[in-house]
Amino acid sequence: MNTPLHTNSDHQNAAFGFALADSSVLAEAKLVVSQPGGADDLQFDIDPQRLMKDGRKVSVIAQPLESPVDRQDANIIYGQELAYVQYAVDLKTDSTISIASIEGVEQPVNLGWSALAEGEYELRISLHMKTPRIAEGALEPEQLAMVKYAQVITVYISLFPAEAASLALPTQPVWTRNHHVFDSYGRGGFILADLPRLAKRVEELIGPGNHNLIEQFAEGELSDTLLEEGLMAIAWGVTPWCYSLYSAPDQPSARMLAVDKLGDEPERKGIYHIDPSIQQLSIVPANELAYWPACVQNDWPVIDVAGEGEMLHMNLYTQICESVNGLHENPLPSFVLTRSQGEPEAIIPLIDVVIVDEE
Repeated sequence: MNTPLHTNSDHQNAAFGFALADSSVLAEAKLVVSQPGGADDLQFDIDPQRLMKDGRKVSVIAQPLESPVDRQDANIIYGQELAYVQYAVDLKTDSTISIASIEGVEQPVNLGWSALAEGEYELRISLHMKTPRIAEGALEPEQLAMVKYAQVITVYISLFPAEAASLALPTQPVWTRNHHVFDSYGRGGFILADLPRLAKRVEELIGPGNHNLIEQFAEGELSDTLLEEGLMAIAWGVTPWCYSLYSAPDQPSARMLAVDKLGDEPERKGIYHIDPSIQQLSIVPANELAYWPACVQNDWPVIDVAGEGEMLHMNLYTQICESVNGLHENPLPSFVLTRSQGEPEAIIPLIDVVIVDEE
């Protein structure tokens, strides 16, 4: 493969990255530190245990940091940690870092980090795998192949000054399970809602009973009212797929998200009104709204939306897992929630969201 991978280091959070359709091509890859003046290159295994040979979609993220990321936070953002290695490196002013020996990619992929100060650093490589929540329990044999197709491995590479590692005070994890939900959703998408308040308001508006809210929403008035009153947000008509929903616990933590690492604007932007008292939203598959009010009784995943603003933003980023060995390319979609002050001038819901062309 002579075509450069889709990478871009000119973006907001200084994360470098690319994604591939098959992790096995990275199993033998090396992280190479090239030193100026003809000194020997340093080579480090990215996957010493060759865990990626089993094959999954894979995202590679690399970040230069001032201090190391809490490993428990990384587990929430990227999934369960599979492997972890850390190397001490001495960098010169003109040192470069690249990934070499990717199967099917002839040239090393330069991480593009520049202006690194000369000194001693720690280079950390961790492998993570996220699994849809629906598949976290016991699985039937015929379900295992579907789960494997949905799982995503993240190769997380970080570089930070050795001094920061030794002087850093013990930290408490900031991210919780309610800040990232990775799950599989069917045709229709999902709603985000304060379910107890939503259920009460629905009964006030259309009365008690076994309603089909999909049909009710299609008529427009009910969904418009609930959106205007800030009781829900919708992503409607979404391609059936596995995707992440992120809501960072605070602004510094949001910089850890590498969803914009390709330098792209969000593919879609949704803007919603949210009641200022709401701090947590349930994620309800759209198809379950046909069985109202029974679906209110289910234990749906929740996502925290802490803050004081009345404007909720839901932006969709999609990274493409490129193929270097003949497999089909695949999207890695992420919906990112943020909250801001003020009320929206207009509510712009996400409707007819095409993640992958089904034709």
